[in-house]
Amino acid sequence: MNTQRHFDIDVVVTWVDGNDAVLNAKRAAYIRPEEAQEKDIAAPTRYADRGEIHWCIRSINKFMPWVRRIYIVTDRQDPKVESRIPVEIVDHQVIFRGFEQYLPTFNSLSIEALLWRILPLSEHFIYFNDDLLVCRKVEPGDFFPSEGHINCYGSKSSIFWTKAWFRLKRLLGHSCQVNHIQQMMYAAELASNSGSFIRLAHTPRPLLRSTLIQFYDSHYDRLIQNISYRFRSPYNFRTDEICYMKLWDEGKLHLRPVRPVLMRYYSKKGMMQLEWTLRRVTRPGSKVCFGCFYALDQVSDEVFARIKRFVEELLK
Repeated sequence: MNTQRHFDIDVVVTWVDGNDAVLNAKRAAYIRPEEAQEKDIAAPTRYADRGEIHWCIRSINKFMPWVRRIYIVTDRQDPKVESRIPVEIVDHQVIFRGFEQYLPTFNSLSIEALLWRILPLSEHFIYFNDDLLVCRKVEPGDFFPSEGHINCYGSKSSIFWTKAWFRLKRLLGHSCQVNHIQQMMYAAELASNSGSFIRLAHTPRPLLRSTLIQFYDSHYDRLIQNISYRFRSPYNFRTDEICYMKLWDEGKLHLRPVRPVLMRYYSKKGMMQLEWTLRRVTRPGSKVCFGCFYALDQVSDEVFARIKRFVEELLK
C-alpha cells in the first residue's frame, strides 16, 4: 500500500470520567428516574472509566505516530494523558459555542454532531471512542486511501429489511428504547435516497470535516435536533453515518470488512472467551488492528487484570 500523503490527519477522542462526583451530581439534576438505569440512555456504565483513555492514547502514539494532533473532548475534565503527539483538551463549551443552552449534555450523539467545530481541526480526522485500542501499526492509507476519500469498516444493509426485523423484535418484546442501528438508518435516510445504510462497527471512524459542515450548514434544523437532547433519544441520528452516506453517493467511500481488523470482548463473557479473543490479536498472520473491551466496569477483577497485562505487553 502506498502510504504517502500530502495532508494532515488529526484524531478526536471523546472521554468522560464517570467517577467524578461533580459530573455525577450534574447528571442527576437532569435525568428522569426511568432513564437512569436504561443502558442505552443513561445507565452508569455509559460513563464508567477504568483508565481506558490512557491505553487509547498510548496505542495511537505507538502505532499511529504520523497523527498531527490529538483532541480530547470533555466536560471540564482532564485525563492527564502522556503523549509524544501534541494533545489538546477541548471542553464542551468550545464546540457548543452559540448553543450553550443545550449544555450540559450527557449524550455522545449530541457531542459527535459538533466535533467538526473544533478549531483548528484538520479536514481529514479520525474519531475514536475512549475505549478503542490500536493493536498494530496502521498507516494513513488504512483510513484515507487518497485525499477526500475514506475507508469505512462496515457493510451495506437494506433499510427496508432491517426495519422489518426491528418490527418483529418489538412484537416479540425484545426491542430497546434507543438503538444504534436505528440511529444509523435514520441518518442514512436524511443523507441519501439509496434505501440502504452502512452498518458501522466499533472501530475508529475517519471523517471529512467539510462534508459535515456542508450537511449541517444546509440542515440547521437537524443540527438543533441532534444537539437538543441531553440524553440519548430515538430522535438522535449518527453524524458519522451522514458523512459516509454523502461520500457513498459521491463515490468516495470504500467499504472494508470488519471481522479481520476488529477484536471485541464483551463484559458478560468469561475468561475462556477472553483468552480466545486475545489470541486473535497475537496469533501469526493476524490482521487485527483495533480492539475494544466493552464495559470494563462490569468485569471481574481477574478478567480486568488479564486484560491489563495484555494491553501493557502490547504497548510496551
